Amino acid sequence: MKAAVYRGHSKDPRQVVKILNVLEYYQFAMYKPKILVLGLAIAISIFSLAYTNLAIAQTEQTEGFTAALSGGEEVPPVDTTATGVASFTVMGEESVKYDVNVTGMDKVTAAHIHSAPKGENGEVVVTLFKADSPTGEISGSLANGTITNSTLEGDMQGLAVIDLIKAMERGETYVNVHTEENPNGEIRGQISAVK
Repeated sequence: MKAAVYRGHSKDPRQVVKILNVLEYYQFAMYKPKILVLGLAIAISIFSLAYTNLAIAQTEQTEGFTAALSGGEEVPPVDTTATGVASFTVMGEESVKYDVNVTGMDKVTAAHIHSAPKGENGEVVVTLFKADSPTGEISGSLANGTITNSTLEGDMQGLAVIDLIKAMERGETYVNVHTEENPNGEIRGQISAVK
């Protein structure tokens, strides 16, 4: 088409430049929507990938577990009005933060994570709380802290926190709060993933 313009009737070079500029504009305008669509597709892909990675990273750092504690969960069951909740937040593969809250408890001596399925008694694998002498009445926070490789004991000693997390996921751990009146445990609850 450029050749046709030069062979055309107009001999004025400015007229030829104007015609060439118009042709170049229309040629660009033809591709402009395609460029915009391609740019939009790339931006959406980058945003989706970033959002997915963020969601995965948050899941890895905020995975949680909980245990509802009561006397009825003890083996054998204990007649008590005391209750509690233990919550666990996974902080990567090397630590787990925990909070143990109880209501209506008196003379607490210890709280542990034990290794056993529901309905069975098992060995202590983490000490969550240990009193030098029994506490007074407690309704509120009993203990909080962080579980690391060095705090694992019993069957878990020498293993890593990730092994404890896997046992929690399988439902093979429970929290047990011991008192002076019930040294084998007054309230207990199986640890399960928060849904």
